[in-house]
Amino acid sequence: MSARLVDSHCHLDSFKKKQMDELPQDILPVTSGYSHKSNLKTVEIARALKIPFCLGIAPQTAVFEGIEKLPEWEEFIRAQKPNAIGEIGLDYHWGKEEKHFSDEAALFKRMLDLADSMGLPIVLHTRKAEDKVLDALEKYGWKKPFMMHFFSGEAETAKRAVKMGGIISVPPLHSKDRRKTIEAVPLEKLVSETDAPYITRGIEGVRDAIQYIAEVKGIEFEKAADATAKNSAKFFGFKL
Repeated sequence: MSARLVDSHCHLDSFKKKQMDELPQDILPVTSGYSHKSNLKTVEIARALKIPFCLGIAPQTAVFEGIEKLPEWEEFIRAQKPNAIGEIGLDYHWGKEEKHFSDEAALFKRMLDLADSMGLPIVLHTRKAEDKVLDALEKYGWKKPFMMHFFSGEAETAKRAVKMGGIISVPPLHSKDRRKTIEAVPLEKLVSETDAPYITRGIEGVRDAIQYIAEVKGIEFEKAADATAKNSAKFFGFKL
């Protein structure tokens, strides 16, 4: 599949057949797993479409499924050679009690160990926990690239992430904080995403994310599209 626009984070494993049959050919999706079941299907789809993919166990999975089968899940991820480990991180929306938070932290540490041992970048889920995730990365001593998926924090947190070696992923949802983040972060540190089908129905929504970046930055759509595509290709290690 060849493309010019890049959706840096979506979940094709959750798409319906008709959506998969109608994927826009000018958009390259980076599809991401978040649980073992999701990872299994993500690999199958990515191999068939020859597209980049991420595999990981997200923090909400620790809440809903526990982490008892983590060694089995890790073994599968390691064998598939994904472009990045993700989505992983911390979640203070679904997490409600101390066991949830301790399981999330233990899972996050194991995912960081896995990514570090494989020499891969990470894609971070940071719902209501942006600064806590950055604190955890600092404590771990993380030195490789990372992407703040669907970043919804404050501009100062985004600038902190970029200073630590991260990039910021922008979805097509407008907010005052997101506008400030786009203003504050250099274009070479921004990528575009949809989180489809959970935020937009399909990957074509990435056009709106790119347009949002272009509008805030005061640049042409083409320039924003080319920049975000190149930034994503560099991060995930694929050729456009």
